[in-house]
Amino acid sequence: MDTEVYLEFRTQTRGYTLLLETDLFGDWIVTRYWFGLKNGRGSTKQQLFSKWKDAFKEIERIEKIRLRRGYVRL
Repeated sequence: MDTEVYLEFRTQTRGYTLLLETDLFGDWIVTRYWFGLKNGRGSTKQQLFSKWKDAFKEIERIEKIRLRRGYVRL
């Protein structure tokens, strides 16, 4: 399965992006980007998964947290 997932969330002042993609070895990488909309400051975090199912579960977990914290999915 070679599927890329891209999700973007926003509040009035913050942005959060999730990206799920494969690397050259067939592992799955979940990359998180978070940033301020006014100042542009932020950071990233990457997690490596050997199975697509585990990576997608992590994406779903993060999405629930973002929505619970007042972010809106774009």
